[in-house]
Amino acid sequence: MMPRVRVLAVLLVLATPRLGAQQAPADSASSGPLFNSTAAWIAGGTVVGTAALMFADPGITEEFHDPGPQRSRFLQNGARGFDWIGDPGTVIIAAAMYGAGRITHHPVLAELGLRSAEALAISGAVTGLIKGVAGRDRPFLNDRDADDFHAGAGFGGGGHTSFPSGHATAAFAVASVVASESSFRWPHASHVIQPVVYGLATSVALARVYGEHHWASDVVAGAGIGTLTGLGVVRYHRIHPHSRLDRWLLSARVTPAVGNGGVGMFVSIATR
Repeated sequence: MMPRVRVLAVLLVLATPRLGAQQAPADSASSGPLFNSTAAWIAGGTVVGTAALMFADPGITEEFHDPGPQRSRFLQNGARGFDWIGDPGTVIIAAAMYGAGRITHHPVLAELGLRSAEALAISGAVTGLIKGVAGRDRPFLNDRDADDFHAGAGFGGGGHTSFPSGHATAAFAVASVVASESSFRWPHASHVIQPVVYGLATSVALARVYGEHHWASDVVAGAGIGTLTGLGVVRYHRIHPHSRLDRWLLSARVTPAVGNGGVGMFVSIATR
């Protein structure tokens, strides 16, 4: 792997909680501040890493776009696959976990899907607002000028929505929810689950740089936003269990329905 690409991969890993770390038991997470010292370290590391990478963005982009990597059919297909995982894959995964959990009466799976959907919605709103304000040009417009920001231009869409990466944000939001919940629900399996989900999220981020959709600093910023949001959503519901949204959606009954030559779903939601 090329030197600058290795640096980017390391920074993406540092934007996530320490893999395999022993988490506090679920009961001990029912009080205290919403964001703890781990979140503070992630936030600080994201800011520092993003700022530092902005100076190296053109060089990293150049390494990703060397003729060798760009001609690799394996890397091209892989990048397209990881792009899909970032969007719309994360939304489909969250909906599938929730739906499967309700249909099979598996509350933990349904909760994972609901928490992932919440993290996607919140982090997506944050990222969308920053994109609009920053108005950073994507690399495919000019891969030698990473400092081209146009305040407010991002609200118009197009090529001015580079910072931060929405795909990286979504991938790390879902990964952090699954990783955090696994440390409470299945502590003996978390040492496998966490590297897998964060590895997939990192691959999504790298694919966005490979495809010339984002600068390296864009994906590190997105990774930090997604991770912080996912951890915050999980912790909020441990501090404030049984919210109204949970009463509605985690008690919903989803039943397959067949009729009139088609297949559908019947959903009943308790409003009290």
